[in-house]
Amino acid sequence: MSVKPKVSSHANGAEIFFDERARSLRLGEADPVVLRAKSFATFLALARHSPNLLSKDDLIEEVWGQSAVSDDSITQCIADIRRALGDRGHALLQTTPGIGYTLTALTCAEGEGAAPPVGRRSKPIWIISGVVGVMGLLAVSAVVFTLRPQTIVDPIAVTNQTTKPAVAALTFDTIGDDRNLTSFAEALRNDIVVALSALDTVSVLAPSILSTSSALNETPLRAYAAKGAGYVVGGTIQSAGSGLRVSAHLIDTTTSQIVWVRRWESDQGDLLSLQDEIVKALAAELANPWSGRLTGLGSGVSSEDPGADLTAEAHVRLGAGLFREYHAQAFTEAEQHFRKALDLDAQNAEAWAGLSFVLGAMLPLAKSADIQSLREARANSGRQAYHIGAGSGRSLLAGSWTAALRGNKTETMRRLTEAVAKLQGDADALAIASLQGALTTQAYAEAADWGEQALGLTAQAPPWYFLGPGVAYFFQSDLQRAKSNLKQAPQNLPTTMVFLAAAHAVSGDLDQAVATLAQLRMLQNDFTLERYLAAELLIPSAKMEEVRAVFTTNGLADH
Repeated sequence: MSVKPKVSSHANGAEIFFDERARSLRLGEADPVVLRAKSFATFLALARHSPNLLSKDDLIEEVWGQSAVSDDSITQCIADIRRALGDRGHALLQTTPGIGYTLTALTCAEGEGAAPPVGRRSKPIWIISGVVGVMGLLAVSAVVFTLRPQTIVDPIAVTNQTTKPAVAALTFDTIGDDRNLTSFAEALRNDIVVALSALDTVSVLAPSILSTSSALNETPLRAYAAKGAGYVVGGTIQSAGSGLRVSAHLIDTTTSQIVWVRRWESDQGDLLSLQDEIVKALAAELANPWSGRLTGLGSGVSSEDPGADLTAEAHVRLGAGLFREYHAQAFTEAEQHFRKALDLDAQNAEAWAGLSFVLGAMLPLAKSADIQSLREARANSGRQAYHIGAGSGRSLLAGSWTAALRGNKTETMRRLTEAVAKLQGDADALAIASLQGALTTQAYAEAADWGEQALGLTAQAPPWYFLGPGVAYFFQSDLQRAKSNLKQAPQNLPTTMVFLAAAHAVSGDLDQAVATLAQLRMLQNDFTLERYLAAELLIPSAKMEEVRAVFTTNGLADH
């Protein structure tokens, strides 16, 4: 049912009704017309900015993101919208030649899920919901928003799981004849199934489709994979003096490798607390796509709820602090804080920028299948930071990455340099600018300088501050300074190890290059150079080819 506006104040008095789920438009009482996905997304972008002009560059960034797009494609989308609205005279959707487009009509949502009106705002409200999927399975949905006459509910970017990895929860093996252990093992498994089923990040195979007998744990791992399980949860329980010792593990069925393991010891009189603790740890691991992927990460960082009684600003501060630790578990918790801040204040540009930075840091750690969706999530948050931030330093810094993603070298550098000018006392931001500059521009001298500035602002700089200068010096062929910086950068990050190995190779130290890559593969057993290059944004493309050539010509690509 359409939502009829009570107010019809507008330049031309026209009223457009749209149904996001049906992807249709209609003008007044006309029949709805279904649009192609890109054409409908173009309409949404124009309506969000209405009655203001939307530039062609901003339209491309919001609708096409990193994809190449021709003028013909844009013109076709505009034509589709006009055709749906019967706008032959271009009165509803106006073109300013060489600049952009303006939607002049009032818009109103209809169909299932149409939201009630809220007060019109001069700037868009962006609201993001959902959590990052397990093992990096992220997919950001198309922007959905509801507009009404003189009122706007702006885009709701929803994070969904299009594919969830399946988990098989096994009954833990019991060592010994104590029947209480068997009962505890069954109860523990049931609790694990219930807890994991509540997660948005995984699907859980029903125990009945596997087996209900004690022979379950004797089934070969490949049998679980054949049932669709990507991961198997299991473990052992045994008596230890007057208490219990419980070991739990998570096995990747595609590699047959244990990717996570924990052990607990507890008094037998407190089995319920022990059970809760084990279930909580497993749920936290499976809700976190990157913890456990790199050996030794995540120590000392809790997985508690980010807190319901904190302000948005407090969440941003906590997220920034965690991001500064620069490792996988901290990234995941930082992301939770930034998302919580956005739940509380959808126009918080600092939260959007922080979310962009942390998703970018996660990219080199993601699986191949997850890279594209994670990159889209980062682009989405970067665009929102840039548009909401009104020229703030961090919003410009987040926006520089999205400009790089579009291949706009001039705009990338403009945003970076303007950001740096506004962030002279912000060491973390300068370190981010240094790394982004080294990876996405050819301004290596500037990128190295920004990194050196960051290092000079702190008495004891975090190791990741050395990443930007290290990469910049590598591309400047200053191998000694490159290696000096990269050896001080975190040695458990792919970016550090790839460029350090490359620097060793170029300087003729192949043994050190091989040893560095071996260390990387110990930390990330499914590492491949091509996967890394697909994840890391290296612009221009010649930069990617330069790194690839170093590895292939020195026989390192398969190490």
